[in-house]
Amino acid sequence: MTQKCILDDKRKGGCASCLPQCAHRIAMNGLNGEGGRVGAAGLPKEYRHLTLTNSPAREGQSDIYASLERYAATFGGDNVKSVYLWSESPGTGKTTTAASLANEFIARSYIEALRKGEQPAQVLAVYMDANEFQSRYNLAALTNDEDAMKRIGTNIKRMQAAPFAVIDDLGVRGSTEAFTSYLHAIINHRVVNGKPTVFTSNVPIEDLADVFTPRLYDRIRDQNGVIHFKGTSKRGRR
Repeated sequence: MTQKCILDDKRKGGCASCLPQCAHRIAMNGLNGEGGRVGAAGLPKEYRHLTLTNSPAREGQSDIYASLERYAATFGGDNVKSVYLWSESPGTGKTTTAASLANEFIARSYIEALRKGEQPAQVLAVYMDANEFQSRYNLAALTNDEDAMKRIGTNIKRMQAAPFAVIDDLGVRGSTEAFTSYLHAIINHRVVNGKPTVFTSNVPIEDLADVFTPRLYDRIRDQNGVIHFKGTSKRGRR
């Protein structure tokens, strides 16, 4: 079986001829294909092999992908901006694209570290489903589950620390003051420390002032490029 590797389009001739024990493939995906730096990012399994080159969303959003290729070229430099990917309709390729950007950041940062003779960091990017994170928080708060709250605290610190982050499905439902404060802790830390974040949402960025607070909205829009995905859901058509 051919091993999928996010370094495939970064290597002349691709990775098809690489042995399963290729050190770089293992660094990306682990020996079993589920670990490494991609596994450490926590991306859903179906997105772990995607890049801007092989993303299934590329064909339907060609103009956006041309812009994102230029954006990805800034990875490894100073002042990499955040991006806010949104559309009114679900299923237009926002999460697919966000995951592709995370993998691009992992691959390019890994290669750049090796070029400089440095050890690449083990955690280069992280992924968080904001809706799922809110559900876990609500359940932990409702049941007074101290262990679950500690795990949430660990997740917050992990999101703050990573060089690159994806926050998926932001603003799909209302938020309590307490949960908003946790999101603010993550986002504010990343903004203050100049760490790029890719957000996906089904609401315009301006509506986040009402979903959360004007203060959190102000943090999210800071140094953030807004990209509107057009079209209707393409789920189930692949």
